[in-house]
Amino acid sequence: MIDSVATLMISLLRGIESVTHSYGLALVVFAVCIKLLLYIPTKQQYQAMKDMQKLQPELAKLQEKYKDDPQTMQQKQMELYRDHKVNPFMGCLPMLIQMPILFAIWRAIMVDQHLFENAYFMWIYPGPLQNLFPNFLASSLAGRDLPMILFYGLTMYLSQRLTPASNAQAAGQQKQMALIMTVMFTWMMWAYNWPCALILYWSVFSLLTIVQQAVMMKSPSAR
Repeated sequence: MIDSVATLMISLLRGIESVTHSYGLALVVFAVCIKLLLYIPTKQQYQAMKDMQKLQPELAKLQEKYKDDPQTMQQKQMELYRDHKVNPFMGCLPMLIQMPILFAIWRAIMVDQHLFENAYFMWIYPGPLQNLFPNFLASSLAGRDLPMILFYGLTMYLSQRLTPASNAQAAGQQKQMALIMTVMFTWMMWAYNWPCALILYWSVFSLLTIVQQAVMMKSPSAR
């Protein structure tokens, strides 16, 4: 299934490139299209996070009151969710929808890297800086580019930091996890020579996610 979706992704990317005449711009447009496709599931995810955050004081009271009776505590928690019309599993469900799509895009670009050997975008092109720092600056979207990797790492960190935590303890753990995940993914992209075509797509997608998060977290209601 993933291979079929990956093939479809490449076909769509080729179609966009036939209009933009640039795989760099095609990747940007493609990222915007995928973000729009996932807008509603992502919106539901953040709304569920906000709802759960609001219920934390009451959940803490139930946990303290029924700490010696786990069965009753679970029943009371489900009643609390039902009364406030909160689905505790909604925060995870959208991710199950997004992951196959994101993995298919990863596979599509990694398998068809040859498409980007003569593709350029912004500072990624054959030039004097690329000749001076060939190990750090890509001369095409098929190469490895350190500035693009670091930019993605920054967007990834900010996106995770903007995700609401259920309580102060979770916020501290989330901050540490955001840093660990950012360092790990940044290192993987550099160590395994991931093409900056893939990182460009992920960077744009992550940047759009940050914008969506900032708007939704500041709004009174994301519904």
